[in-house]
Amino acid sequence: MLESSTMEIGKHYISLFIIFSMVSLALFFSEINHANDFKQYVNYQIERNGGLTNDAMEKVNSYNQEHYGGKFKIKSSQINQQYAFGKEVDYSINKKYNFFFLPLLSKDISIKGSAISQIR
Repeated sequence: MLESSTMEIGKHYISLFIIFSMVSLALFFSEINHANDFKQYVNYQIERNGGLTNDAMEKVNSYNQEHYGGKFKIKSSQINQQYAFGKEVDYSINKKYNFFFLPLLSKDISIKGSAISQIR
């Protein structure tokens, strides 16, 4: 009788762990999707402003704060420079994702992107 109840409790713990893991993975992939959406916005700003200029960075940072709570960081060696038509601007978007029920696990999300200046 005791083995039956012990196994039942073990099955419940395993089931909860699997459910939490699936929810955590769904949230992780949602964060990757948000990063890709943010990357598209950064690409538009680079194309419209001729690079990661001060004006473009202000728009990107305000969009980041307004829509994503400031969770993304942009790193590039080409910040605060304006480029001529057709020049490529490379950057990366970084965020550290912490899994919600396992605080020891974290994953750095780094998405590389590039866009071409479209101003003449």
